[in-house]
Amino acid sequence: MFVGLQGAGKTTTCTKYAYYHQKKGYKPALVCADTFRAGAFDQLKQNATKARISFYGRYENLYVLILGCDPVKTAVEGVDTFKKENCDLIIVDTSGCHKQEATHFEEMRQVAEAKKPDLVIFVMDNCIGQAAFDQDQAFKQSVVVGAVIITKMDGHAKGGGALSAVAATKSPVIFIGTGEHVDQFEVFDLSDVS
Repeated sequence: MFVGLQGAGKTTTCTKYAYYHQKKGYKPALVCADTFRAGAFDQLKQNATKARISFYGRYENLYVLILGCDPVKTAVEGVDTFKKENCDLIIVDTSGCHKQEATHFEEMRQVAEAKKPDLVIFVMDNCIGQAAFDQDQAFKQSVVVGAVIITKMDGHAKGGGALSAVAATKSPVIFIGTGEHVDQFEVFDLSDVS
């Protein structure tokens, strides 16, 4: 399950993570449980289609667009669908949120409780800077974060927020995003840091 701030690149990172593992021989699938952001469904579906990765989401009609749909129900349906299809890596993309958005944190907690993910990955923007620790800690208090992925490492920021993320979540950085394209994604290797 992927969690993170809105705008951190979480939806794109879900696809990159799936694509990386697909190249390693896994059968990944993506589930769009972000029912809040209007473009989330379209973005994840488009990314999944380009990368040839199975996708599940709900985009039924104007009624759903206006009232939204239940992210927990969507996550449960998607995960159950892909388990039946013998997918061995099912990635759930949740709504991006900010530490003051209690409703989104509650949704995230409910999705995690309903599907009990093997791993919760916190996606954070490399450029967040000093605000990182407070935001990361808010996520850690809502779900059990097991790993961190840092995005936008192709910019000028030096990644100080990454240290805050590790400190707040007590979780290792496992990958970094180095660009917008699906293959611009690298395993984080501490020995490469000078």
